[in-house]
Amino acid sequence: MMTLKFHNQTGNKDLYLFFNYTTTNSSGESGFSDMSYLQPWKNGNLALDEAYECSFDWINSGTFWYMITNETGAATIAAHPNTAMGTADKNWVGGFFELTSLESAKKAYFDITNVDQVGLFCGIKFSDGNKCGYGKPANDFISGLETACDLGSSTSAKITITGTDGVSYSKLWGPTVPEVSSEYNGAYDEYITAITNNKTALTIVSDKTKDSGHGGTELGSFTFKGTWGQPDSLPAGSSLNKEDVILWFEADDCTSAGTKTYIYLTDKGLNGATIMGGSSSGGMYVYPAFEYYDPSAPNNIGKGGWAEDVSLNWTATGENAVADTTCFQAMIDSVIRDLITALNLGYIGVTAAHNTFTYGDSSTYASAATQAKYLNEWNNYITSNSDSYGMAYSDNAHEKVQFNPPINGTIDCYILKQDDANTKTYWSKS
Repeated sequence: MMTLKFHNQTGNKDLYLFFNYTTTNSSGESGFSDMSYLQPWKNGNLALDEAYECSFDWINSGTFWYMITNETGAATIAAHPNTAMGTADKNWVGGFFELTSLESAKKAYFDITNVDQVGLFCGIKFSDGNKCGYGKPANDFISGLETACDLGSSTSAKITITGTDGVSYSKLWGPTVPEVSSEYNGAYDEYITAITNNKTALTIVSDKTKDSGHGGTELGSFTFKGTWGQPDSLPAGSSLNKEDVILWFEADDCTSAGTKTYIYLTDKGLNGATIMGGSSSGGMYVYPAFEYYDPSAPNNIGKGGWAEDVSLNWTATGENAVADTTCFQAMIDSVIRDLITALNLGYIGVTAAHNTFTYGDSSTYASAATQAKYLNEWNNYITSNSDSYGMAYSDNAHEKVQFNPPINGTIDCYILKQDDANTKTYWSKS
């Protein structure tokens, strides 16, 4: 059994805890349930110096939230007590950690994340003596991010609310929040233009999918060659116009000898917002789509033809996401993952001396000046000043800090004031 202890050090008795996890393969939950809010310190249920304790035997894909709302946010929760607050909802400030501990693995995985926003901070202590957290109080951290990301004083990314306790709380939305993504991603539109003008040739080797747990036919790894600009022609049968293509990949012998596989990206699929967000609402075209699940009927695997206007993150969601994603889809997704990672880190060259790029071969990477110019500053600031991370595929960039607490231990989560001078004491690097 693993025990969680939440310590409310915000001074706000109205603090919410929200629990969200996959019930399949979770068991022994005590003191919480999926998609539920609690206010343990409200109305004197617990004194502010008392911890709220809950536990479980095993937990699958858990996200454990702590948040403060204004009066509007409190009314929203009261009206929808089993619904998560939306990322772009202005009426709350909070944070969360991710925790999975499965009986099949006999191992726990824990991390804190700030891909979408920075608000309330926690400090974590594990029963094995390890700890994790942030290097600065939340208020200072937010100010540092505003400077690092070159946000103006009138930025709409910073939200301030008056909590139900009458105290002001702030959060900073990140580049994945559509309402403010344009404030962050202009450099990446410029970057795409520079790479295209340089005609930088790309090479990305896909993942193998043997024993991956994905559906459909297992596949080996294949080499995808990427070309910026329009192809000379397209395979027949698509609604895609070649004039709309900005980048395309080709792989030989991918699903069978003599068969080429193509990935085409339009500016709907690849632009500043989707690079920093790691996904898109469409804009990717795959041919021939060897095996893929029909989103409207996940039990049916489609074969052949075009997969049109699909998301960059062409994978399933939900409790059975792994099994409901075919090996072919996972292979394509691995190519896009490496592309997005490389763009976020400024790895792809824009000069004649750096006009070929192979993912994983640092000798082909862009100059230090190019990498510095096009680095994802949101993620860079977060990873440099905390145990958290701030971009999609941070694990692929080796920037995701993951902890493995004892499966039968205790995790103490201290939810901190935004100006708490002791915030840094929880950071693993302090």
